[in-house]
Amino acid sequence: MKKRYLLLVILFIYSCMLTLTSCNKTTVDSNNNVIVNEETRKIDGNAEKIVEPGYEKLEELIDDEASNKKFQGSVLVGDGDDIIFAKAYGYADAQEKIENKLTTRFAIASNTKQFTATAIMQLVEQNKISLDETIDKYFPDYKYGNKITIKNLLQMRSGIPDYLNELDLFMREEDTKKILKEYESNAYYDKYVEDYRWSSEIILKNLYLTELLFEPNEEYDYCNTNYYLLGLIIEEVSGMSFEDYLGEYIFKPAKMGSSSVIPLNSDAKGHGSDKSGVIVANYEFTYAAGAIYSNIFDMFRWSRMLHKGDIITRKSYEEMITPVDDYGYGLFVKDNIIGHSGVIDGFTSNTEYDINKDRTIIVLENIDPETDNLDAQYHTNLIREYLDGQVEEENSFNSLVKRVRRIEDNSAGLYSMDNELAARVYTLNTNK
Repeated sequence: MKKRYLLLVILFIYSCMLTLTSCNKTTVDSNNNVIVNEETRKIDGNAEKIVEPGYEKLEELIDDEASNKKFQGSVLVGDGDDIIFAKAYGYADAQEKIENKLTTRFAIASNTKQFTATAIMQLVEQNKISLDETIDKYFPDYKYGNKITIKNLLQMRSGIPDYLNELDLFMREEDTKKILKEYESNAYYDKYVEDYRWSSEIILKNLYLTELLFEPNEEYDYCNTNYYLLGLIIEEVSGMSFEDYLGEYIFKPAKMGSSSVIPLNSDAKGHGSDKSGVIVANYEFTYAAGAIYSNIFDMFRWSRMLHKGDIITRKSYEEMITPVDDYGYGLFVKDNIIGHSGVIDGFTSNTEYDINKDRTIIVLENIDPETDNLDAQYHTNLIREYLDGQVEEENSFNSLVKRVRRIEDNSAGLYSMDNELAARVYTLNTNK
C-alpha cells in the first residue's frame, strides 16, 4: 500500500513538473523586453537567447550550422503568440567585431513586398482605390496603363519587365543606357544607386519606353517593378511618402518600433560568403519592392498581427493570401504555408507562417549566399523539417539533417538580379 501511495505521489510531482514546464509563455513587448509568464526581463549581452524546454535539439541544430560557418544572423520560431526559440549568431560587423544580437536589424529585401501589399489593401478598405482599376489613372503617359490593373501588379501578372532583373529590357532611355555602359560588372550599380535610388523619374522614363513581356494577366512573372509602382500609387493616394505611410499605418499599430525604410548605423552589415568582408551598399533604390530594415522581434509582431487579421480585415486578408500560381499579394502561398523570402547583397531573409499549426519561422541573415548556396530559405526548410520530425527516433536526428541538406528548391524558381541583387522565390517544400 505504501509503495502504491509513493508511486502516486511521484507521478503527481512529475506531472506537475511537466505542467509547469509546458506552461512557460514567452513573448516580447514593444521595447524588446522578453516576458516569461508575465515576468519581464530585459534582454542584452552576448548570451541572449530564448530556448523553451523541449527545443534544445533545435538550438543544437542551428548551433551546428553556425559553427560550420554556414549561418550568421538571427532566428525566431513562434508557436501562436509565444516565442519558443530565438537566438543570434555571428557578427553584425565582422571588421569591428560587433556581434549580432536578438535586436539587431537586417535588410529584409523582398520581404518588404508583404508590407506594400498590406498598405494597398488598407487603401482599398478606405475606398480610396480599387484593385480592378487600371494604372493609367496614376501613370497617364504609360501606353499600356489602360491594360494593367492594380491587382495585376500585386499578383506579378502585369507583363512589365523588371527594373532590377532585366536591365537590358527595362532600361530603354538613352541617357540611362549610356550611364550603364560606362560601368562594367558590379561598378555601374554604384552609380545607378547613387544617382537614382529615390528617383521615380528615371524609372518612369524607362517604363514608358518599355514593351510588355506578355499581355497582362496571361502569365505570372516575378517582377520588382510591380511593387515599385505600387509604392508610387500609395504615395499619390495617401499624400504621404512611402516611408511615412508605413511608419504611421503599419509599423506603429504593429508596434514595430525597430523597423524603418531608412538604414541606421547600428544595422547589421552585409558580409561576403566568407563572413569577413563587409559589403557596404545602400538598398534604398529597391523602394517598395525591398527597402525595409527590421529585426526578428518586429517581424514576429508583424506576422501575428497580419495573420490574426488585426492590421486589415479578415476579408482583405483572405484575398491577400488567395494565390494564383502560388502567389497572393506580396506573399507566396501553397497549401498551409504562407511567406516570402528576400536576397540582396550580403543579406537573405525568410518569413514563414504555417496556417494549420499557427507556427512562425523567421530567419534573417547577413551573409551573402551566392557562393555558399545556403541562405535563409534553406535554414527555414531545415527548421521546419526538424520541427515536423520531432516524433522520430532520437538516432534519426543526424539523418534528418543530412536529408534536409539534400533538399533542392524544387517547387519555385530563382530570380537573379545583376550585381548579385537576387531573391529566391519562396520554396514551399513540405514533402518529407
